Amino acid sequence: MDITTEILIKGGLTLLALAAVAWRHLRPGALAPDRAGRLLALVAVVAVLAWPNFGRLHGRAGIHHWEQFHYFLGSKYFPELRYDGLYVATLAAERELALGRPPQSHVRDLRTNEVVPTRGLDDHARAVKARFEPQRWRAFVEDTRYFLTSNSYDYIERIRKDHGYNPTPTWTFTARAFSRWLAAGDDTLAALAWIDPLLLAAMFLAIFRTFGSRIGCLALIVFGLGYPWRFDWVGGAFLRHDWLAAIGVGVCLLRRERFRLAGALFAYAAMVRVFPAGFLLGPAVVALRERLAHRPPGWMGKVLAGFALGVVVCLIAGGMVGVGVDAWPQFIDNLEKHHGTWLTNNVGLENVLLYDAATMRRADVRWELAEPWLLWQGKMNRLEAQRRPLLLAAAAAMLLIVAAAAWRWPRDCAAVLGVAVAFAAVLLTCYYWVMLLLIPIGRGRWLPTAGWLAINLALWGLHLATPAFELIYGLMSWALLAFFLAWLGPDALRTARELVGRGSGPGARG
Repeated sequence: MDITTEILIKGGLTLLALAAVAWRHLRPGALAPDRAGRLLALVAVVAVLAWPNFGRLHGRAGIHHWEQFHYFLGSKYFPELRYDGLYVATLAAERELALGRPPQSHVRDLRTNEVVPTRGLDDHARAVKARFEPQRWRAFVEDTRYFLTSNSYDYIERIRKDHGYNPTPTWTFTARAFSRWLAAGDDTLAALAWIDPLLLAAMFLAIFRTFGSRIGCLALIVFGLGYPWRFDWVGGAFLRHDWLAAIGVGVCLLRRERFRLAGALFAYAAMVRVFPAGFLLGPAVVALRERLAHRPPGWMGKVLAGFALGVVVCLIAGGMVGVGVDAWPQFIDNLEKHHGTWLTNNVGLENVLLYDAATMRRADVRWELAEPWLLWQGKMNRLEAQRRPLLLAAAAAMLLIVAAAAWRWPRDCAAVLGVAVAFAAVLLTCYYWVMLLLIPIGRGRWLPTAGWLAINLALWGLHLATPAFELIYGLMSWALLAFFLAWLGPDALRTARELVGRGSGPGARG
């Protein structure tokens, strides 16, 4: 399925889904509030089939070789490769394999995050190879052979200009439970690619059982038809939705009053992707509200106990990935190295405040350079430094709006506001916004879902008009800002008025 066909089909299905969602909720008939109805259920089934391109996957297989190159090799050989060695080690293995291809001219140096001439990395390649025992090196060479011979060399060259292997030590520990015992091959990587669909299926089953078929179908529709997380991004990858499944099931457990386990799942999600820690903000606000109303929120203590225990277990697990406790300092150093790297498919509040017309037009991109976005990245770093007070003030204002809205919500709905916390606090690549599938659980149910589907429809259409991710995801950032303000603003204003009214009452002090 080519991209134009995919856009036309999924854009049309998004329009149909928007109509079906509105019809179900404006004309419910005799349906119970938690029932989806046949039309909504049918659209949900079609949406799920649409996500993997109706079985065409990536056009040739269900394996995402780009993703698995990083996440399979990176996790299996983490004790030797760490965060700096993946690309130079595969170059050294390629030389030994003597496949008759010309050497790649430029590659990203994962120590500095810069694209540099390959010939200048020989010493680093030898140093990384020296970390391997002979048997481990032979296994690595054979695993590298699989990727080199299964893909065009142009594809491999582009892979080695990506940004390396970057998961937390906790994720590495989980992944190595699978990858360390396996050799790269079609059957192996296809089996690993099935882990995510199984985790997603478990999450959706929990949503259906906890919140009913109506919310379950709305969540499936948002997931299956989403432009920013279309299958091409991480479909067929290895363990890329574990954080999402943990958050989704965790919200369900909050509803079911399984508080410690919910906290533990939130901890796992935070320890593998960091930003999911923001999903605790909403429940914390609800707990504060109950405390001030003299209703001791013992449940929040259980959530935090589960979270704390989960963090401790994850920290210990992360120290068992082959480099000892140094794994965590190495991860933090790697995270700091990436701070100045701007990606064109990032989405977040910072884009609203930093993107200008030149960025949208790609005026700062120099295609003749080995790193075309180098000048643009430098410009964005300068703008971020200059506008830091504005960025902090905007993030604080957005978080206050989220907290004020959460003040009026039940704890499980309030947890979903972690999506708005993420928007305010961090820049995330487009496919992480798959967490928007949780918005039907929040207040408003169908209206936020319809609002997102309208944005999603515009994104499908925008892709037909431009190839520039800066424009597509810059506009998505603006659209999400408007979406969150429209969704959360009314409740936030009501909370503000209520608090101001209390403060100005007869018992108020000047």
